[in-house]
Amino acid sequence: MPLKIGLALGSGGLRGIAHIGVLKVLKNHQIPIDYIAGCSIGSLIGALYAAGLDPETIFKLAKNLKKRHWLDFVIPQMGIVSGERALATIRLLTKQKTFADLEIPLAVVATELNSGREFIFTEGDVAKAVRASISVPGVFIPFAIDDVLFIDGAVINPTPIDTARNMGADVVIAVDLAHAGTVYNISNMFDVIIQSIDIMERELCKQRQAHCDILIQPDVGKVSPSSFDKMDECVLAGELAAEAVIPDIKKLLSSQGYIAAKFDNPDHQRATDN
Repeated sequence: MPLKIGLALGSGGLRGIAHIGVLKVLKNHQIPIDYIAGCSIGSLIGALYAAGLDPETIFKLAKNLKKRHWLDFVIPQMGIVSGERALATIRLLTKQKTFADLEIPLAVVATELNSGREFIFTEGDVAKAVRASISVPGVFIPFAIDDVLFIDGAVINPTPIDTARNMGADVVIAVDLAHAGTVYNISNMFDVIIQSIDIMERELCKQRQAHCDILIQPDVGKVSPSSFDKMDECVLAGELAAEAVIPDIKKLLSSQGYIAAKFDNPDHQRATDN
């Protein structure tokens, strides 16, 4: 059977815009992606890419959509953001697609709040799955599906390497955003919450990194995870980190007789056409 490549896109708040830079570089170097597993912001970027949007379009949307399209504040109960606007925006951007409609198979990681178990969405409404996965505890109200409450997948699996592998990937390229620690000034409640989760994520990621074949770690430690004005910096960080490992990716694939057969086949250009 042909070798399959999986991409695991990790959590990291708005620093996850770095994923766009990674996707751009992989596309430019004609590295096809057969599976995408995403957590939190990684699930959002992954869903848009799997739905057929190219990295440039995703970046334009990220730059033009304002806070009001994502954040609808409420009197604090189980969170301070209801998430209804986020759900509506995600549904619009993904064109109301189901997982079966996507151009690239996608898995979205969330956490069941009551049981504490990992839940992987692979069917049904993509927007609802992503809304569940981005439910940062204390920020977004937990998202209910069939009476089950879901919170951010980063609580249990911030960079879903194993999920991509279980989808059928022979080679897993993982994008980890929690590795670098944080050197920005913590100035608001969002930063406090996400920084606390980041500390936990780094320990979780250490246990799983050995299971990926290629690890991409954009240098986003100086960027606040709640910053809407550092998108260009995040994309550039993603591009630089991805370019740095392109020789390793090509060497790995070439060693398995993959590149020549794959890239010479005009029927296998899905990733470059997205």
